[in-house]
Amino acid sequence: MNWITSILFLLMTLIVSGQDDGINDRFAKANQAYTAENYQMAISNYEEILKTDIHSVDLYYNLGNSYYKLNQVGPAIYNYEKALMLDPSNEDVLNNLQFAKQMRIDAIEGLPENELESKASSIASSMSIDEWAYLSIVLLIISVLLFVLYHYSQTAGKKRLFFLLMILFVIGTIILVFIGFYAQNNLNKHQYAIVYAAEFTAREEPKQSSAASYVIHEGTKVEVLEEFNNWARISLENGSKAWVTLETIKKL
Repeated sequence: MNWITSILFLLMTLIVSGQDDGINDRFAKANQAYTAENYQMAISNYEEILKTDIHSVDLYYNLGNSYYKLNQVGPAIYNYEKALMLDPSNEDVLNNLQFAKQMRIDAIEGLPENELESKASSIASSMSIDEWAYLSIVLLIISVLLFVLYHYSQTAGKKRLFFLLMILFVIGTIILVFIGFYAQNNLNKHQYAIVYAAEFTAREEPKQSSAASYVIHEGTKVEVLEEFNNWARISLENGSKAWVTLETIKKL
């Protein structure tokens, strides 16, 4: 039985290794196509990688750049936004997203935000949820080590020092966990999407015969409030709400 298990393990390793090599080759091929200004070929290869359920900042960033070069503002903004969900503070992605936004037709001003809530959201979105979790774990490990040092210290001075440091790191851990939960709650509470249709008339009700509310264009970011059949009720940054068909938007 041992040799059968070993063979199966070896086969699984070879299969996984082969898949990784294939993905790396395709990514390199996509990058070469981008360098050669064959942006459609680059897009095809990047999209094929996404179909394997692999997600990375570089992948979405390069895909966004490819769409940007073809003046496809909706897909460009969508992929930049996806990259920011993985790395919210990535300067390259943030800069290119601003360039892509300048290509939009709609210039919608957002509603004034509560200053405290705005600052809290800004802090929570400065890192990804995974990064908040990793940082919390690091601080927790340090707290445990400080407790061990406190427990085995022989002098009162060292005990006092390690105890104080342990308390500070425990408080820091609690704060980071709270921020992580706040960020996760924000992510779960809001479902955003990017308009893919070049132009679409939003309706007051979820049917084509309903009165028109406003016209929106490709690249506009909206919040999806609810869905009904093939329709989605959306909210613009200025608070205007209306219904659009699901095929006109792509959810982040």
